[in-house]
Amino acid sequence: MSFLHQFNALTSPEFRADPYPVLAFMREEHPVYHLSPGLTDSWHIFRYEDVRQLLLSPDVFSSDRGLQGGGDMADANLSFLFNNMISASGDKHRRLRMIANRAFMAKAIEALRPAVQNVVDTRMEIALQTGDFDLVEDFAAQITVAMICEVLGLPPEDMDQIRQWTAVLGDNSGAVTWLPELDPALAERGRLAGGEMTAYFRDFLSRPGWSGEALFAAFRNAGPEGEQLSEAELLSMAMLLLLAGNETTTNLITNFVRLLDAFPDQAARLRADPALADGAVEETLRMRNSIRNIDRFALQDVEMHGVTIPKGARVVVWLTAANRDPAVFDDPDDFKPDRSPNRHLAFGQGAHMCLGAALARMETRTAAHAILTRTSRVELTAPPQLGVNANFDNVTRQMVRFHPAETPA
Repeated sequence: MSFLHQFNALTSPEFRADPYPVLAFMREEHPVYHLSPGLTDSWHIFRYEDVRQLLLSPDVFSSDRGLQGGGDMADANLSFLFNNMISASGDKHRRLRMIANRAFMAKAIEALRPAVQNVVDTRMEIALQTGDFDLVEDFAAQITVAMICEVLGLPPEDMDQIRQWTAVLGDNSGAVTWLPELDPALAERGRLAGGEMTAYFRDFLSRPGWSGEALFAAFRNAGPEGEQLSEAELLSMAMLLLLAGNETTTNLITNFVRLLDAFPDQAARLRADPALADGAVEETLRMRNSIRNIDRFALQDVEMHGVTIPKGARVVVWLTAANRDPAVFDDPDDFKPDRSPNRHLAFGQGAHMCLGAALARMETRTAAHAILTRTSRVELTAPPQLGVNANFDNVTRQMVRFHPAETPA
């Protein structure tokens, strides 16, 4: 049976419900696949070694979104939000990455550990006393929201609105790849959310008394030799940190719990030996990484597996397919907390490797350890509500119940 008709992250119910059989078929039968249902043609890459090499070749495959052109197509992909390092290349990327690295040094991230532990402990106490609750909004998002407030110096009371904005922007991601024509309502919701976020941050950054101790404050004046980020760069960096540090880690914590439910034998093993928690987080990153694919743009004609990727082409790199490649991972569909080595690509590779990886790991490991030591069982009490965009591995609602451990650790 061919899965080609199911291969669409925005319009295929089958792909939205379970993309992994489709991706396995594509990886085996169509390692480079030319897709043209969307506003622009795209070439999709699925195998581990191809993905890894592509990510390590920025001189051939660029992340510069300026290469997609302008007009409605760029608006549909929210290009006005991406004046940051994730969408830059060459000297601009090196400059922005150097500034960001100063704010995300290991010492700065480690200083957040007590705050992470405190918010996890607080949410665990509430969860254990609540009965049924939404794992996404009542637990995972509360942890990541608290930390993103800490990092950016934002008022916690603003985060409900910000989460609504980031949800809209996530729904819109990848529209140019998958939709055969522009959806005016979808594009308008994205433009409106982006405009409101921009206005919010422009106002916020001009407020007197803005926290100078937040990590984000370091971006303001951290340029080399006293150079400052432009307003557009500063605003875009804020949005990048919100999208990357909020939605993705929320999804990761949620997906860890969903894997415990899917693999009860491994869940029992982890509770018996919580020292395996860090490995379980890495295995969650491999199996259920929050962002399933990322885009690159070919700077020259490239031949791969008998297919020519033309200069200027949009290349969609499937991290989640690479992470289940049986050529690299034994039993790739099995959850193995002690998998070693575990060379997953969930955070990318090379110059654009995820800046927030250390913070995401710290948050998720802390939450995972608390769940394993303070619960005897996590019960999913209702089916999940799936996100509308299968470019992300997320659910928007998952009702659960945490059953307390007999002897709390």
